[in-house]
Amino acid sequence: MLVSVVEINSAAAMVQVLRRVGASVDDVARILSRDTEAIARRMRSTKGVLENADSDVASAVRSTVADHRKASSHYSGIYPGRWHQLSVRRVENGPARVADELERIYRAGDRSRWANYDPKLFQQGHRSLEMWLKTEGPLAPLSEHYGLNCWEMVTYAATRAGVLDKPRLRELIELRRRPDGTWNGDHLDMWLQRMGDWLIPEGRRTYTGAPGGPVPERGDIVMWNANAEHVTVATGRTGADGSPELYSSWYLPKHPLTWDEVTKSFSQVTDSVQITTVDELTKGMYALRYKGEPCYDPTVPFEIIFGRGPW
Repeated sequence: MLVSVVEINSAAAMVQVLRRVGASVDDVARILSRDTEAIARRMRSTKGVLENADSDVASAVRSTVADHRKASSHYSGIYPGRWHQLSVRRVENGPARVADELERIYRAGDRSRWANYDPKLFQQGHRSLEMWLKTEGPLAPLSEHYGLNCWEMVTYAATRAGVLDKPRLRELIELRRRPDGTWNGDHLDMWLQRMGDWLIPEGRRTYTGAPGGPVPERGDIVMWNANAEHVTVATGRTGADGSPELYSSWYLPKHPLTWDEVTKSFSQVTDSVQITTVDELTKGMYALRYKGEPCYDPTVPFEIIFGRGPW
């Protein structure tokens, strides 16, 4: 079953839960086994309560939640790891080099394991890029035994392309865990907000699909919502459906959400890079079902944010 949530005692808490995204299956209460490729919005049962609540109260709660989103630096000393944002180091042709490497991976037909931050996947040895950051040695080639998530694939490509070095990559994406692979309380929630901010450090824009509106350029990072629920890179082309074409590392749109009995998670081996579009991924996310229930509320629009990555 999906990750359980601490009992909700107020409308504010319910709204906050609805704003979050549950990711993986975990039987440890309050541990959010998820990342930018979130699998399900948690506690959908609270949706009806909010819909039947006084609209002014609900709006005020949403505003309060939004107003209290803290900068990542606030969590320095509260949670382990780096929380003060890195200075931006621009690399000549950095975005294009990342896109070129993702194109190479796509054309090579490489396969790897999509594996999010679930402690079980870490304990089972499926978080390959994360584990590499904690060791020395060269970056291994992708394989069906190599596990990483969507934004890690983007930074893997950036490292292969020489846009990031290992020390910089560690500062950017290394999640600090307990020795058993777990973390404390809301650490991961705050981490995902931090990653959303750091992946597009400046000049972010929103894609709405409106005629004449801004669109991502080749090599731009494109992500769903400010907490990086899914992270992709623009190819610079327009897809057949008229929306921006993307390099994406996830099971969607090619494969359905599938429970893996071996890992006891939604992790699966898939194409390392798929070519898809903003609209195709968005429709696929809204179509996701878990036990017959939508994973994403179709009445809640995604904010599609894009801009140059931290290179």
